[in-house]
Amino acid sequence: MIRTVIIDDEPRNIKLIAGMISDHCSELDVVGSTDDPTEVLPLIQNLKPLLLLLDIEFPSGTIFPVLEKLPQKNFQVIFITAHNTYAAEAFDQCVADYILKPVTVEKLVRAVQRATKNLQSENNADIQQLMEALKARLDQHGKIPLPSSDGILFVDESAIIRCEASGRYSIIYLEGNKKLTVTKTLKGIEALLNPVRFFRAHNSHIVNLSLVKKYHYGRGGTLELEDGSRVEVSSSRKENLLNLLLNKSQQ
Repeated sequence: MIRTVIIDDEPRNIKLIAGMISDHCSELDVVGSTDDPTEVLPLIQNLKPLLLLLDIEFPSGTIFPVLEKLPQKNFQVIFITAHNTYAAEAFDQCVADYILKPVTVEKLVRAVQRATKNLQSENNADIQQLMEALKARLDQHGKIPLPSSDGILFVDESAIIRCEASGRYSIIYLEGNKKLTVTKTLKGIEALLNPVRFFRAHNSHIVNLSLVKKYHYGRGGTLELEDGSRVEVSSSRKENLLNLLLNKSQQ
């Protein structure tokens, strides 16, 4: 059995991952978990896990300063991240793996299989090298690349109010009453955005949850955003949306 510790900023994610491990990853033994970065160092030192499932970003910052305090990093790491665009290249250079949020059984099993293979071959990732590569990527995480007809625009995520599908293109509505038409489908835009902040409310709309002013009841309901625009919510996505909005308001 592989001694495993789960570290994530959301207790519900820890519970979800632990349940998936219990049902689908019998080779792992979850010996501890925490959602508090201040507990990470003593937890690792005391429990001596062979595998960490480790969230990268916490409200107080990234997990890297904590890991850097460890005198030895003789374990496998499966990083958990919401930023595929910025992490993928860094992970391609290393043997460690990562899971893009939201965590699913398929993603977890695939990452665990790779980590198990590395443990069996004693092929440990250079965690320090990986952290440096990831930090370089995450320093840029506030901007996303958007291809336009005459180049690539780098736009602050926080300035995006909503995104609307327009055939093979997408219209990006920004603060300050600005909008951009980019040569990327809405599905492609969705892959670039932080899934913690942005929500696909409808087949043709993605909204910035931080800029939701009001939710209006209805079959699926309607979101009123800070710029006064309104976006219909698909009835199939209503429950998920309300859970996100209510949990966000309680944080």
